[in-house]
Amino acid sequence: MSIVELTWPYIDRSIESLVRLFEDLDVSGRTWTPPAPDANSVAALVNHTVSNAEDNLLGTVAGTAVAYERQADFDRPEAEPARVRARWHAVRDAFVRRIPDLDDAAVLERVSHPRRGEVTRYEAMLVVARHAAEHLAHAELTRDLYRAAH
Repeated sequence: MSIVELTWPYIDRSIESLVRLFEDLDVSGRTWTPPAPDANSVAALVNHTVSNAEDNLLGTVAGTAVAYERQADFDRPEAEPARVRARWHAVRDAFVRRIPDLDDAAVLERVSHPRRGEVTRYEAMLVVARHAAEHLAHAELTRDLYRAAH
């Protein structure tokens, strides 16, 4: 089993759980922001996480051109669950199609990352895994705070 095949399921499960959490919230819950400085809605968190996965997995790991506008995920997050799920599926499916091309030698090669400088493709995957898990926990807490407040 390759490094990508070992790492990918953790990324997939975290982002899938985040998208499911977003879908399970009511309309108000998706866009509700906790009363704290710099807090984010679940809509912002899920959009940002999918964008980050697209940028790192398809851009850095798979070498595909990706246009990433980080701030848009926070300023204008998509609030329609079907659109978020469709976007996640598009990113996931595109990456899964590339997995056969990513043997261990390729994954351990250093490549240019737009914000981190030189990294291995594996490091970029670890960033996505960690990032997705952090924002899943963040979204779970935001959901719990929303439910407590409403």
